[in-house]
Amino acid sequence: MADIKQLKIKIHSTKNIKKITNAMEIISTIKLQKVKKHTESLRRYMIEFLGMLSAIDGYTTLFPASSQTDNAKELIILVWSEKWLCGSLNTLLFKQFHAQYESKQGAVVLFTIGKKAKEFAFKRGYDVIGDCSLRDVFESDDLRPLYDVLGDAYEHKRYARITVYYNYFKNTMKQIPVGLDLMPLSMETCDRFMRELDIVLPSKVSTRTYNATHIELEPDRETIVKKAYEIMMRIIVYGAVLHNKTGEFAARMLAMKWAKDNATSIISWLTLAYNKARQDAITKEVLEIVSAKAVIED
Repeated sequence: MADIKQLKIKIHSTKNIKKITNAMEIISTIKLQKVKKHTESLRRYMIEFLGMLSAIDGYTTLFPASSQTDNAKELIILVWSEKWLCGSLNTLLFKQFHAQYESKQGAVVLFTIGKKAKEFAFKRGYDVIGDCSLRDVFESDDLRPLYDVLGDAYEHKRYARITVYYNYFKNTMKQIPVGLDLMPLSMETCDRFMRELDIVLPSKVSTRTYNATHIELEPDRETIVKKAYEIMMRIIVYGAVLHNKTGEFAARMLAMKWAKDNATSIISWLTLAYNKARQDAITKEVLEIVSAKAVIED
């Protein structure tokens, strides 16, 4: 009887787990649909934006040569999820980042986005200069602390390199860990970024040519380049966070679906074991009654 009670408790507990995972799957699905539209719109915007940069770079040097700085440290923007239960999303990004910077922790500083990124950085002993946590539905202004750090870093050349690590949302089933250089930024970096993410520029944009002799820049080239850098860094950072957030919801939705399916299989197995144990107990009681009756009659 003790085994039957334990099986009954396990069935009840597993059913509760199934209800919880099913609810979390539904919630993640709803959140995914909300941000997925923004991600797809941003992807189309990034295609046009990168195409514009490619065209502009054809007739004027938009990307200035990287200037020397006495500070040899690198700034890493690490974008993770706010919560766990999203499969291997954070693990894959951690492996890529930690494999590259494990041996030179003293030469890098981190700005973390997401509660789990901050926990990871402190646990591993990295120097964190700033952090921010975001809501499920966030605005660009929520990243203002990071924008301020990037603006100050660009203005005063505080870091030799700035890189953002995040999970690129390719589709619901696949998120790609990506490390993208924000400074120094070049067309080679943008081209590599597009190749890694399978972004193909429209031919009408990539083959467009201009006559540089008829172009006048106002107010001046330095102001335009500075503003272009500011816009590019903000777009890339906002896109990185948005893609990571979308991938978080997608990964959590799949993880909860798989957990729900596993719970269903376990419930079926436990129910079968429970029925067998109960049938064995009934058979044993019947045999005891029959045996007792036979003894009494004798």
